[in-house]
Formats: sequence, C-alpha cells, structure tokens
Amino acid sequence: MFSYKGSFIIEYKFKALTGLRIGGSKEAFEIGGIDNCVIKTEVEIPEFYQVNGEKKNLPKGVPYIPGSSIKGKMRSLLEWVKGRVEEKIKEYSDNIDKAGWVCECGKCEICKVFGTGDANTLKKLKLEKQPGPPRLKVFDAYPTWDTLKRLQDALGEGIFTEIKTENQINRITSRANPRKIERVPAGAEFEGEMIFDVYKKDEDKDLIKIVFEGMKRLEDNYLGGYGSRGSGKIEFTEVTIKWRDKKYYETAGKEGEILIVEKEPLEEAQKKLIEKISEIFK
Repeated sequence: MFSYKGSFIIEYKFKALTGLRIGGSKEAFEIGGIDNCVIKTEVEIPEFYQVNGEKKNLPKGVPYIPGSSIKGKMRSLLEWVKGRVEEKIKEYSDNIDKAGWVCECGKCEICKVFGTGDANTLKKLKLEKQPGPPRLKVFDAYPTWDTLKRLQDALGEGIFTEIKTENQINRITSRANPRKIERVPAGAEFEGEMIFDVYKKDEDKDLIKIVFEGMKRLEDNYLGGYGSRGSGKIEFTEVTIKWRDKKYYETAGKEGEILIVEKEPLEEAQKKLIEKISEIFK
C-alpha cells in the first residue's frame, strides 16, 4: 500500500514572453476604469526577499500567480494529452457538462498526481484500488525582486502592470466597443515551487514525469486568460530539482537530500531527472 518515501522539491523561474493576466476581484466600479483586473497581493509580506544578504518586503498590490491556476491549467492540458477528455466524451455523449468536467475516475495517472475531487468516487473504490494522496502540490508564484524593481523603474513607484485596450468591431456599422484589460508586462519573471510526494517508488517514479510533461505542455499553450489573443505565453528558464527522503526531515535537514539539477532549462532538468531517478529509487 502507501508508505511515504520522500519528496521531490521543484523550484522554478518562468518568464512571461507576452503580457500575462490572472483575473482578480474588482474593488469598485469606475467610469472609464479597467474591465478586467489582475489578482494582486492584498497586504505587504514582510522579509519576503533575500537581496544581497538583506531582507526585503513584498509590497501590497503586486501581481502574483496562484498555484491553483498553474496546477489547474497543467491538469487540463494533460487530460487532453492522455486521452481522458475523449473517454469522458464517449461516456457522457448526451451531457456536455459531465463530458467536459475534470476527470474524477480516481484510477488514472492524472487523478493520482493531481487528486480526485469527487469523494463519492473514492468511497466506491476498494482499498487496493485507491489512488492515494494527491502527489503534487503547487504553491503561488511571485515576481522576482529584479522584476519588481524593473517594472517600477519603467512604470512608476508602486505600479507593476500595464493596461491593454482591446476593441470589438461591429461588422456592419464598424462601431467600436473598446475594453481595457490589466496585464503583467512581457519580460516579467516569477519564482515558484512545486512538491511531489512519493508513496510508491515503482509507480511514482513514472508519475513525476507527468509533472514535467505538463510544464512543457504549458509552455506550448498559455497561462491565464486571453491566450487566444496573445496573452499568457511563458517559458520556464530555471528549474532546480532536489530529492529529500524521510531522513532529511528526521535530521532537520542535515542528511537525506540529493541535488538532482540546479537552475537548468526545463528540458535539461527533465532529462537529468530521468537519468538519476533509478539511482535514487534503487
């Protein structure tokens, strides 16, 4: 059955190659104001950054990427890649809502990595068929310190986003219907972390490869909204992978950690993980 073996720590940095927007809540209605705001920090986070040995605060009002947005997009893309969407379309051909809903079978590799949202599914499965705890955790990603400085130098103190105006044009009258959307400018870099827990060595050494398939698929798609109109193109520029077994936690970090790859592009990091994973799990 399931027995905790350790965790892969995946630290990453990605760059927005085009403007990026993850929708947030609009605080007030303003005539001529922004139609679609991005999600931002509600409070200042003390001592968030370490810059040249000095701790710096993350300001209030900084755009960030919720871990749920990254995880959800990766899962959606992988369900297409792995054929789960086609299978659900066949199963629910007369119900578009169920056909297009997230996979909840509890048996496939997607459910094992990302989790099964339907508790009723788990109740129906025998103990030996249970998917176990969701392997992947994805945390919020925040702009790098250099990005914050660069954006403020270019846009002004306390300003971290751009305003993009779009138009809908009536095909007959040519009347314009403009709207304003808020985006993080292209070139901004974000840092984040994922943790992949291992409970079954033989099975999970293959399941972690799916995480990197999802990251690569995300590079070839988009993150956030308005992707079909040019927003959300990203690239993972630096990936660090560490393996921490149970001994790491039992010795307060003094033993049990292996650095697999440090600050490599996504494809190189994936390649080195595959090369070393058998050695780790021998």
